[in-house]
Amino acid sequence: MRVLICAPDIFSGDAVGNHCLGVARAARRLGFAAELYAQNHDAANERVHPLSELYSAVQPDDVLFLSYSIFDPRLDQITKLKCKKIGYFHGVTDPELLRAFEPRTAQLCQDALAQLPALEAFDLLVANSHFSAQALEGVAGHTTIEVVPPVFADMPAFSRNPDSRSAPHANTELLMVGRVVPHKRIEDGIEILQKLRNLGVPSTLSVVGSMPNYDYSKYLINYARGLGVLDYVDFKGTLDDCDLLDCFERSAVLLVTSRHEGFCVPVLEAMHYGKPVLVRAGTAAEELCLAESILPDDAPADSWATLLAQLVDVTGAKAGQSREIYSDRAKDILLKTSDEVWRNLFTQLATGRTT
Repeated sequence: MRVLICAPDIFSGDAVGNHCLGVARAARRLGFAAELYAQNHDAANERVHPLSELYSAVQPDDVLFLSYSIFDPRLDQITKLKCKKIGYFHGVTDPELLRAFEPRTAQLCQDALAQLPALEAFDLLVANSHFSAQALEGVAGHTTIEVVPPVFADMPAFSRNPDSRSAPHANTELLMVGRVVPHKRIEDGIEILQKLRNLGVPSTLSVVGSMPNYDYSKYLINYARGLGVLDYVDFKGTLDDCDLLDCFERSAVLLVTSRHEGFCVPVLEAMHYGKPVLVRAGTAAEELCLAESILPDDAPADSWATLLAQLVDVTGAKAGQSREIYSDRAKDILLKTSDEVWRNLFTQLATGRTT
């Protein structure tokens, strides 16, 4: 049995691409041959085949793994392939969150939502979170949808041991990680920074992630300037693994103000490093967090700033206990995506029974 992994795009550094590469590594560790297929890719050290080659490569005893997160014009063709199929659902962003700055992407998301019933053709559906699974229930025609997080313990962030020391910093560094796109609501993080500074907490905000939308990026810069905090906001762009992990080590708190998250890998990464996380309710990010880390979706920036001021004031033994709680939480989540979990899924599909 081979595992054939396909997605429209497989880029290292992108959440979907990283997951496809991780599935391939897991399959090989389990003794299966694994191949990757994509329309667009730059996957560093992996051999990724053109997606056009998939259709002639499939054999009846193969398992096809499709990563789905946006409208796929080839979905009908893929569902007709004569082999067992796993559909992995990352969630689809609400189009209304994108229309102002990204109308084309908004349309693709709208088309994806209309396409979801076609996922019924897959033998097994797996979602990256319970939040995403709920979006499929009653739409894709499956009574059971497995939930397996889109991460692996061998990813760079989790392969590096956190520094248990808490070096004092004159400045509180807030961190936001992910593509700088409208539904992430980076502007809310900027306003939170302003409110925190108004409380007398010396603080800065680092924003890590690609900035693909010029108009939105310009809006954020002007917004920060208007609030008088532009000098305290650092748009770092895309970083390599080492520099990104250094950002996690230096940061005091990770902020997630996004209006849509299918999972939110940075939350897990931050907790692995023992860092507190504050997230907006209403997305899959809250599935990962402790209850006290979740703010109501309509909480004003003042509420975020007040809670942040309390978090960064934690020192000594209490801070050490907090770090351990966060890192233990991350370990528990990583266990849900162990190789044995994937072995069970592949075996279940190939034989019709679990191990």
